[in-house]
Amino acid sequence: MKVIKYGVIALMIVVLAACGNAKGESKEAGSIPMAASTTNSGQDSPNHVDKKPEEVPEVEKLLKQFGTKQPEKIVTLSVSITEILNEIGVTPAGVPKSSNKLPEAFDNVPRVGSSHQPDLEQIAKLQPDVIVSPMSIKDSIEKKLKPASLPTAYLPADSLEQLKLATTVLGRVFGREDRANAYLEKIQHEEQAVLNSVKGKSAPKVMILFGSAEALMLMNDNTFAGSIARNLGATNVLSDVMKKSEDYVPLNMESVIAANPDAILLVAHGDPNAVAKKFEDDVKKNGAWEKMNAFKNGKLKALDSKLYGIASIVKAPAAYKDMAHILFGE
Repeated sequence: MKVIKYGVIALMIVVLAACGNAKGESKEAGSIPMAASTTNSGQDSPNHVDKKPEEVPEVEKLLKQFGTKQPEKIVTLSVSITEILNEIGVTPAGVPKSSNKLPEAFDNVPRVGSSHQPDLEQIAKLQPDVIVSPMSIKDSIEKKLKPASLPTAYLPADSLEQLKLATTVLGRVFGREDRANAYLEKIQHEEQAVLNSVKGKSAPKVMILFGSAEALMLMNDNTFAGSIARNLGATNVLSDVMKKSEDYVPLNMESVIAANPDAILLVAHGDPNAVAKKFEDDVKKNGAWEKMNAFKNGKLKALDSKLYGIASIVKAPAAYKDMAHILFGE
């Protein structure tokens, strides 16, 4: 399924960028803080972000990619990671060229191509200490960067939980733990407010689709839209009914009808109305569409690409509110 996943992510407008000056204020002369600092920062605050037991070893594992010395120049090939760097106060030497809006603070930072077409010459000129890319496209990126012997690190950046983990890791790497924790607390507070608003309400069974009018894939919980829906209590039919563990699975209309979701959500690449129309037409051809709960409920919904087009911790609070409105009418 990895090949399929890379093809799907290629459709998503997740663009990559290059190296940047990112001098952090580390606690030990440019070295990355030791494990103890994973939980120390913010512990005196009653609202500090608690680490899950399994998160600490995962953080340590990801940190090993950066070595023991704090990097001075970082290039990122991910819009999602670029946003995190901005939130923790780290200016990269290079960022992705993307149709998605990058933080205004990085308007003058050099663009270094996309994840699918990185500008190796531009990246080499910037002489980065590390190039940070999403873990989900590691194999694809390494094929392009390895021949040039460019230093790389990979962070999980698909679901909201993965974005939070990446924020913790980057905060450690650049000695910005306080800023990272403060930002995670802010996200957690806004997240909890929406979760409280739907507490006790019956959660719907959802199917989340990604793609274009030519090809659609089912999305699991380990995607941005999927993680938002799951955290709101929705059941994803791909994992809970079809029992599939892959993040993306090719659309099979018979399986869709058998799963009978209460809501069908589309993350469209291209014209969302065209994608929704094509999907509805395909379902009608099957002859059983009138029996599907999603159509009975009028819950075939194209999600806002500005909120769900890429995994974005910055847009998570707005995505929560939007998803709650769609699923619960909140």
